[in-house]
Order: sequence, then C-alpha cells, then structure tokens
Amino acid sequence: MEKKYQKRILFFGMPDMAIVCLTKLVLEGFNIVGVVPPHKSEDTYSLMCNITKSMKLPLFEYENKLDELDFLHKIRQANADIAIVCSYNKKFPPELLKCVKGGFVNCHPSLLPEYRGANPYSNVIINDEKETGITLHFMDENFDTGNIAAQRKVSIDKNETMGTLFNRMNYLCADFICEFLQQYEQNSNIAAMPQPQGEFKKAYAIDSKNMKNFIDWDKDAAYIERFIRALNPFISAMTNFRGIFVKVYSADWSDKKTKYEPGTICGVKDTLAVATGKGILYIKTLQFGSFMIGDAKSFIEKFKPQIGEKLGR
Repeated sequence: MEKKYQKRILFFGMPDMAIVCLTKLVLEGFNIVGVVPPHKSEDTYSLMCNITKSMKLPLFEYENKLDELDFLHKIRQANADIAIVCSYNKKFPPELLKCVKGGFVNCHPSLLPEYRGANPYSNVIINDEKETGITLHFMDENFDTGNIAAQRKVSIDKNETMGTLFNRMNYLCADFICEFLQQYEQNSNIAAMPQPQGEFKKAYAIDSKNMKNFIDWDKDAAYIERFIRALNPFISAMTNFRGIFVKVYSADWSDKKTKYEPGTICGVKDTLAVATGKGILYIKTLQFGSFMIGDAKSFIEKFKPQIGEKLGR
C-alpha cells in the first residue's frame, strides 16, 4: 500500500480493535514502521502476528517483559514519531514510554475519566447510560489515566448489546485515530488536558470467575434485561435450570408484580417468564447446556418447564 503520510507510527494492539484500526491505517496510507503484538502467551498472539505479516509490516516482539533491553533497543531503532495503542492488556513501563519522542496515544472506548478499565462496553449498558465515547489519551504508567488529547461522544441505542457496541466502537475508533493522525501530520504539537481527579465509574471485567456473569434474580427485571444485553454475545449471561447451565441471550421485561420468589418460573406460554426482585423477565432466546440453542418457545416444547421451578446458581 502506498504511503501518503510521512510521520513514523509504531503500533501496539490486540484483536479485535487492533486489527480493525491497523487495517484502516494501512489502507489510508499511514507510515507504520512496526507492530507490537500481544505476548506469545495470549490466545490472540498468532492472529495479530499473521495479520501483521500479511500486511508486510515489521513485527517487534518481546520475550517476557516490555522493559527488556533487546526489545527497548528495537523500539528505539524504529525511530517512531508517535505510537498508537489499541486494546493492550499490559502496563507500559517508564523505560518503554521514553522510547518514542511523540509519546504513546491509547484509544480507550469510553469518555474518560469515566469507565476506566477492561470492559467499558458491558458496564455502560448495565448502568443504563445514554451515551459513551472514544478517548485518545497519552499513556502514563497506569491504565487509562494519562492526559486527554481528543474525545468523541457516541450514543447508546435502546437495544444495544455488547456485540453491537463493540463492533461499532471499533470502526469509530479507527476513523477517529485516522483523523487524529492526519492532524498530527500537519502539527505535532498536540494539546492535551490532564484528567480530573476524583472517583469515577469503573469498567469492571465481567467473566465466569466467581460467577460474575451469572444473573442475580434478586435484581429488578429492567436491570437483568440490560445485564443480558451487556454480555451478549462474547461473555453470556448465565443461570442454572435442573442442574444444567443456561445461557440467556435476549429477553424482555415488565414491572408487573408476581407472587413468586425471584428466580421462579411464573409463566410458560410461548415465552419463559421468570420472577425477579421487581417485575418479570421474559426470556426470548437461550442455550440449554449443549442440548439446544433457540427461542423460548422451542425450549418450552422440548423440556416442559413447570411454573414454580427455579432458576439460579
């Protein structure tokens, strides 16, 4: 691909955001002088390496740590003007941060300082936010705390899932980085503002460790419906029925009152109605163990759940 821009760019990243952004930068003709993939212990290592090689870009790897002398030497030798970071799961040591004269700019998918952390996508949906955004910030030794160079707001759709927001933000991040680098090509003196101090909402990791992805039926139905969307499809909201794990992919809800305890099936006509701490959740699509994946009507026909049976951990 013909290079239209002169500034030398070093790229750090992990799929999927990194692949989308790196591809966009290459297609737009930016001068990528090296790519640092995830550590070889990561599941996405080979994927990032293969993408980089297919684009005929230099690949810079480290053996164990980002402050290894050989690795730092390779980074300095690249003589990059600026480094772009897209979804990297390691803190950058001060020795590395000094290796690129224009600094390291990270693309974080939230409006910092709100939602620092590993999973802004799920947390903004769970918390019923109406908007989120993209922040480009200079990196320091901590996660997501460096001076802000640019921000852009993004609306959150009413029926947004983790998957739809994740995919949309990846492509918006790619466009935003390109705009930023086009401006940097003309003027390398970037104005950046320190982040305000204080307590802000966190972007907690949500996974199967300690059953953090399990539905808490004591919560209200509106919250549970958001929780389900916020984990669909990459993590999956879980519950348990007859001793078998169930993944819930979509649901509706109402604030209708019921006499049943939270987690109790209270309706089995066309949809699976479950009592919650406040209101009723109507499960629409689910996966029952390895036996089936489909809509609630198919589940009811096959497994004959009874009113009064319980879902839970």
